[in-house]
Formats: sequence, structure tokens, C-alpha cells
Amino acid sequence: MKISEKGLMLQAKFKQIKIAGLVLLILAAMSFVFLRNPILALVFLGLELAMEIKLYRCPHCNKMLDWRRKTTDDSCCPGCEKFLFRGL
Repeated sequence: MKISEKGLMLQAKFKQIKIAGLVLLILAAMSFVFLRNPILALVFLGLELAMEIKLYRCPHCNKMLDWRRKTTDDSCCPGCEKFLFRGL
């Protein structure tokens, strides 16, 4: 089954969320190690966590996805067991 245009846009959004989360984690590590500022590191970690909780959700059942799993074309939601990017 082919992925629709809406599914491709959602897949691109998930990739952007992953990249933004990685950047925030790198900034948190750099602020803790180089600037020796644990409060700023906690702010970056909080932003990353809030972004993952708010934006990284299943489009069908709206449950939070496991951010450690890689999302591919044939990824399924563990909650509703539907394909993430197909059937939108």
C-alpha cells in the first residue's frame, strides 16, 4: 500500500521532531559541561521532553509514541496497532 501525501508530511514532521530533540539534548550537554550551568541544561531537557510528549503522537489514537523506536514506512502504533503513515 502506498503512503499518501499526508502520510509523507507526517513522516517528515516526525523526522524534524527527532532532529530538534537531538539538538536540544546536545545543547543541554554543552551547557552542563562547558558552561557549568545545570539550570540551563535542565531547561533544555525540559523543552525536549515537552516537545516529545506534545508532538510525537499517533495520528490515529493520539497516544504518545515511544521516542526510542525508529519510525519507518511500515511502523505501527503499539496502542491501536495501525500503520502510522498509511491510511490517513
